Amino acid sequence: MAIDAAKLQKEGVYDARAPLRSLIEDLDQIGNMVQAAEAKRHRVRLYSGVAMIVGLVSAVVAGIVNSNAFGFCAFLAFTAGVGLFIYSFITGRDLHKHHDRYDLLKELSKTLQHDADPQAKFSVHLALKAQPKLLREEPFPQRKNGKQHFYEEDFLSIEGELLDGTFLEERVTELTRKRSYTNPRGKSKTKTRSRYQLAVRLGYPSDVYGDARSAQKALNEEIRVPDSATIKDLGVSEKSIGVKAMVQAEKEIPQTSAMVCLFAYRILNLARRAAGGAK
Repeated sequence: MAIDAAKLQKEGVYDARAPLRSLIEDLDQIGNMVQAAEAKRHRVRLYSGVAMIVGLVSAVVAGIVNSNAFGFCAFLAFTAGVGLFIYSFITGRDLHKHHDRYDLLKELSKTLQHDADPQAKFSVHLALKAQPKLLREEPFPQRKNGKQHFYEEDFLSIEGELLDGTFLEERVTELTRKRSYTNPRGKSKTKTRSRYQLAVRLGYPSDVYGDARSAQKALNEEIRVPDSATIKDLGVSEKSIGVKAMVQAEKEIPQTSAMVCLFAYRILNLARRAAGGAK
């Protein structure tokens, strides 16, 4: 389905519920938009450089021939160049700054193409414009005038049914700590650190897998994840398996997701064998 490019660039949010095949096509369109935005930024900066060079050359000529006309042209050209340079940082800013979020959704969707029917409907949420929610504000006593703010933002989620009837839900939340203080030289400093919470839930059909709780106890293993990730919670019920992981590096989220899902299916396959499932 066609994406409203103007709306996406203005609001910075992509929400859809459609067959997986259509969602993959939408992601390709978003990717083209990201590339077009990057290309436009480069063009604007090129024009900016040309305008400023023309302005400088005109200024030199104006000084040599003592011409007010050349001087006025130099002023206009250089001013236009500065304006274009500033504009290059504004146009497509959100798509440029958060294109990694699109890349992340693209990576997570690759697995779904193998594990889900192309016509199965999936719901997707992707925020390409940061809208963090302030959780709390605290003093930062280790530094002069120190303050720290904590934010969270649910910027990506995807959910839908897989081929075996299992319902997959994945959600990525960015957790940000922003510290501001005054250094010994009297200058104001701000430092920001982000971590990512990955929540994966698999709602499994009991007629195929039975009850996975006993299988999880029998497996008695820890989830192996990349070094930058830490498992914070694992819950297994008679209906679902839920895992929460904290990931330091955003680029490690796809691998962490894959390893979490692999572990969950180790539990489910063991439960299926114990229950004598035929599927």
